[in-house]
Amino acid sequence: MSDRTRFTPVVKPSSFRKIAAAMWHHPRDPTIYGSLDVDASAALELLTRYREQHQVKVTISHLVARAVAIVIGRHPEVNAKVRFWGRLERRETVDLSLQVSTDGGSDLAAARIERADQKSVLDIAAELREQASKIRKGKDENYAKSRSLFQRMPWWLARPALSAADLLTNELHLHLPKQGMPADPFGSAMVTNVGMFGIDTAFAPFTPIARCPMIILVPQVRERPWVVDGQVVSRPVLRLCGTFDHRVIDGSHAGKLSAQINELLTHPEQLE
Repeated sequence: MSDRTRFTPVVKPSSFRKIAAAMWHHPRDPTIYGSLDVDASAALELLTRYREQHQVKVTISHLVARAVAIVIGRHPEVNAKVRFWGRLERRETVDLSLQVSTDGGSDLAAARIERADQKSVLDIAAELREQASKIRKGKDENYAKSRSLFQRMPWWLARPALSAADLLTNELHLHLPKQGMPADPFGSAMVTNVGMFGIDTAFAPFTPIARCPMIILVPQVRERPWVVDGQVVSRPVLRLCGTFDHRVIDGSHAGKLSAQINELLTHPEQLE
């Protein structure tokens, strides 16, 4: 039996959801943005403990990925994509795409963590480390094939080639890993660490071929003024920056997701 992601039609979506899904083309217009400041004190302490006890490198991105996966699992209505010019379909699993920088930061690849809501922080860190190693060594077949194809392709053919890939993997939902085109390649959400570049606030654009309803950028943790018991103190603050597809996620969803992600990262023992 195939391990590929399965989809089922959304039963009786609200009238607004149907209108929103049909009103916009896939991500060109329905993009909304939001940021969330999190006191990262407890999260940094947890990372230190992980490194001391398990002798492995665990980063703030792994904690964010785990938190995002848990929250999406709690709210399956946001784990959806729009197909066929307005048909909403819900994913049955929570799969995350974590971006991996290659070639000294000049190129990017995606490491897909399947069923991320069912995996621990250490599991996510280990799986990402393994996939990143394969990608950077040229041993990841999907990435190697797609990269080789586009490196050889003339510029004028790139757009129609991407449109064809989008049609095959998203609209027709064909699973073509041997051609470097797995079905639903980016999953439920994308999590990208930009803190390594010294960035503390940034928002990512949607790519039409991704078809995931949210992108979370993880900037650098920086000391910022923070109010504690009425006093302004210095705290290490993580400013998460989110891009959301309004065809799937509205303000109510964004508020609930933000509050729960904040709760999990402020009390990171819930992530273990």
